[in-house]
Amino acid sequence: MWMAKVILVVVCNVKNQKLNSHAIYLEDDVVSSNLLPVLRNGEEEADDTDAIDSERVVNKYGIRVAAKAVAAIAKTKMEPEEERKSRNAQNLNSSMEMYGDDPLYLEYGVHSEGLYQPLLVGEEKALHYGVLVSTPHGRHLLLVSLLEQLSGTSWSDRCGGKLKIYLPKSLRSPDQPEAPYGACLLANIVEEGVVVNREMVMQKFDRIVEQDEDFEIFSWFTAHHRDVVHKLAEWVLSAESFGSSYSLLVTIRDRLSKQIFVELVNLVIAGREDTGFVTPSMETYMPEAFFDQDVLAPVYGRGGDADDGSDVEQFGYLPVVSQVWESTGRDGKNWELRGNRWVWEEEPVEPAWPPQQQQSSQPWGVSGMTWTRDNWQEAEWYFREDPVANAHHSEWHRGGTGPRRGEYFYYMHGQMLARYEGERLSLGLGLTTPFGPGQWDRRVGDSYDPRLGTAWSRRNPGTINASEMHGMVGTINNLARSTGPYTQGVDRGIDRFGAAFERGLHNTGHVQISGLSGGRGVMGSTVGAMRDPIFYRWHGYVHSKFTEYKNNLNRVSPYSEADLGFPGVQVVSATVQSEGGAPDTFYTYREMASVMLNSLDSNSPGNRMSVQYMRLNHRPFTWHITINSDLTIRTPAIVRIFMMPARGGGNRVTIHMDHFYVDLDPGTNTVMREELEAPHLSKSRWSLSQLQDNLMNGQVNRRDFSWGGCGWPRHLNVPRGTEGGMEWDLVVMVSSVLSQDLSRLGEWRRNSNLAWSYCGVNWGNVPDSRPMGFPADRVRDFGDIVNMAMGRDNWGVSQVTIMHGSS
Repeated sequence: MWMAKVILVVVCNVKNQKLNSHAIYLEDDVVSSNLLPVLRNGEEEADDTDAIDSERVVNKYGIRVAAKAVAAIAKTKMEPEEERKSRNAQNLNSSMEMYGDDPLYLEYGVHSEGLYQPLLVGEEKALHYGVLVSTPHGRHLLLVSLLEQLSGTSWSDRCGGKLKIYLPKSLRSPDQPEAPYGACLLANIVEEGVVVNREMVMQKFDRIVEQDEDFEIFSWFTAHHRDVVHKLAEWVLSAESFGSSYSLLVTIRDRLSKQIFVELVNLVIAGREDTGFVTPSMETYMPEAFFDQDVLAPVYGRGGDADDGSDVEQFGYLPVVSQVWESTGRDGKNWELRGNRWVWEEEPVEPAWPPQQQQSSQPWGVSGMTWTRDNWQEAEWYFREDPVANAHHSEWHRGGTGPRRGEYFYYMHGQMLARYEGERLSLGLGLTTPFGPGQWDRRVGDSYDPRLGTAWSRRNPGTINASEMHGMVGTINNLARSTGPYTQGVDRGIDRFGAAFERGLHNTGHVQISGLSGGRGVMGSTVGAMRDPIFYRWHGYVHSKFTEYKNNLNRVSPYSEADLGFPGVQVVSATVQSEGGAPDTFYTYREMASVMLNSLDSNSPGNRMSVQYMRLNHRPFTWHITINSDLTIRTPAIVRIFMMPARGGGNRVTIHMDHFYVDLDPGTNTVMREELEAPHLSKSRWSLSQLQDNLMNGQVNRRDFSWGGCGWPRHLNVPRGTEGGMEWDLVVMVSSVLSQDLSRLGEWRRNSNLAWSYCGVNWGNVPDSRPMGFPADRVRDFGDIVNMAMGRDNWGVSQVTIMHGSS
């Protein structure tokens, strides 16, 4: 999501308190960020000097990330040669010839700035500071390891006891002990030849962060929070060397709340040009923000102090999740791309330290959380409170830059909402009622307890303070009417509208609804917002305004037959085959999932325990599509797969299941497509300890190193369905490739293993210039997408069944 190749927007002028911008093109690779704020008037405005300065900081950070993305493009293209050179270097003679003048190689046997090599050196297989700061994955390991031991001290053991971080005398706190043998003693902070001490650091810190500001719950929805974290990131990134930058980050760690420090570390990782982009999934190092308190409390005791003297929050020894579920992958089993197909990987990577005795908590459904809540209206809790889905949502909002960011906001959140509605219909709950302006001044009658511990408060019944929101509605309505234009298959207004809506009314609504929890509700934070049922009511209103925009656009520029048809192409059949099941049938079930945890107890590194919880899952499946082409030459085409309930959902529950490029040969074409190839799904996402292991062992390739990761969890890809079988319509559309996209068909292949349709591309262009969700984004004239397909040969409609039962 961080890497891109489109237009780079930069501030070039401040005049009459307006920020003007222009585009800079970087040769053939153009890198983009939607960096400028779009406020309530839909313009880039600044009310005073401080506001202008804040936006300069944000733009400067975006330019850093964009420049890093360009460099990563070039490095990735050179990956085969880089890997070959590294493997040749394993031969002693060639190593001396290639790296004989490299001091790092002569001392440790590791060549400077090389990626494909282990970081554990010497007979003791230890981590040395000199090696870490002189290699890209070593620097990356130092940064991501700050996400471990978040409730401990800066000198708490990390990486299974192999990494011990100590500040130098000029920066250390009074309670830091002397650095033991083998510890990483960090460098001094040096500015223009002058050593900066701790007092000087804290003086500047106090100028950036107001002492009375509460950042315990950090929110990307709050402008001041975004401002502070970006200023801190720019301070850290502006240091003269990596050593100074890292020492500064460690020094200010104790002055920051856990949540803002996590966001700061992730921003620094993405912003430093000498590290990668890859980060661990949030639920693996902040489990207390994603797992029910009744799951964690039995494992970690009732609080108290850690052995190293650090304060322990909420549940006692809060863990770092080191392994997600029953294997190494983020989604339960580790999928691996072999050739052109995704398969289950059976053998996980060996950890850098041996796992020790494991303990288990009681599963959800035994301790404090049942599969079906006492209140039938909460029966869809398993979707709202899924830890990986919540982590995806939080990670998506952190990546606030990239091409078509505003359109991605509209599309990704709209698909999350459609999937939620599918769960509600499966359970007989009916569709949600949008929380629109007519309800803002009325009492919200329901309540919600997030069950996440003392940091988060219960949302109580009450009335929100909607005065600011009412003041923004007029602008949103105007933007919804000021559409387009729609030309050459491209909606040229949706991105601007989405960006304006997100930064303005959308964010304000989240903050004001959080006020029902005293400002400490999950709705105020991207970490837990989608847990609360009112999240979907709020986004029901948000999506209704996008629907209004699309309907207005359709009145001016309706989809033509050239958009919807494809002369000479016919969809002959479209079926789905689940593993071990009947044709055209999905099988969903509840399963017990295990999460492996590392204790924060620094005296016993590597001690692992597991948390178990119930989740919804389904059998893997494969699409089988037969397409006939009467065209005389091989022709590129795009296949789109949708599903919607046969009854009761309408277009509000249309789910986009896949979207891919295919070359059609004259005659009959048989297409087989694995579920995990879909561009919205998370293919593989590492936990914190997995990433640490792979970095230490030199097992991260350049492509993975350069991708930040994002995507919808595979286990929630299919709605629940019913025990008796719930009928859904399967709709397949085959469309032509837009003329402007013909020159970049390689982008489809380049991004085939990424979740680009929800999260953006990591480099290059978004493969398809057509509107996201096309053509289901505009069905007003047809009622729904099934009716849109009628009479068109390049569409296929069939019926599938979703059966819910035991595994």
